[in-house]
Amino acid sequence: MASSWGLSMINAAWDLMPRWGRWLSAIVLVLWLGWTFLLQERHGGASIVVHSVIDRPISYVYVNGKMGSNTFAFDGFSAGGGGSAGPYKIDGDTVKIDWELDMTEEQEKAGYQFEKHSVTLPMPMPKREKGQNNFHVLFLADNKVMVRWGGWAEPVMNDVIDTYRTRK
Repeated sequence: MASSWGLSMINAAWDLMPRWGRWLSAIVLVLWLGWTFLLQERHGGASIVVHSVIDRPISYVYVNGKMGSNTFAFDGFSAGGGGSAGPYKIDGDTVKIDWELDMTEEQEKAGYQFEKHSVTLPMPMPKREKGQNNFHVLFLADNKVMVRWGGWAEPVMNDVIDTYRTRK
């Protein structure tokens, strides 16, 4: 019943408008829809891509409460084998990263335990640009973290990861 009342109110307002008002409102609506869908620069969600050069696997990663992927232990070449998750809205002046260090079978036998960590970092600079649809998170030794914006085809963290590689 309420929807028919609302529709009748819209029809009544439309009928009361002069002809030029109808044309003007229709043109404004078409221009706004065109700008929204065709011309407005879109920064949609970003995928969280996780890399690691730590000798321990990472069982979970959260970026501002959004879950990222887990990673393998660093093997001297591949940066942890992390995948991507998302897309998520990642914005603000800071980014909070929570993660848990897991252990390999050898590390478990050696007495390693799960370790939960958290850090808050400033949002990476320069600001996100069009086409940068990935939020890269790199875990370094001593539980340090680096974050950068990047695209799919860009080797965003390779300059840092290369310094840790022990095999080619």
